[in-house]
Amino acid sequence: MNPTILLQKLIAIERSVGVATPNALRSSLQEAQDYLLQMQRESMEGSWKAAGQDPAKRFFLLGELPRF
Repeated sequence: MNPTILLQKLIAIERSVGVATPNALRSSLQEAQDYLLQMQRESMEGSWKAAGQDPAKRFFLLGELPRF
């Protein structure tokens, strides 16, 4: 997924305001929203995978905490 593609979708929506039918605009907006949600989902999945690949990274700071 690519932010540039999302931007292109939004620009196309902007250009179609006043030209396209309300249903066509709604459909384009929903497509852009779905694309953004997919981008966010992929980003989160990548973060989870990165954390899971090296569990020591998650707990690295525990060794750096002061002991009382």
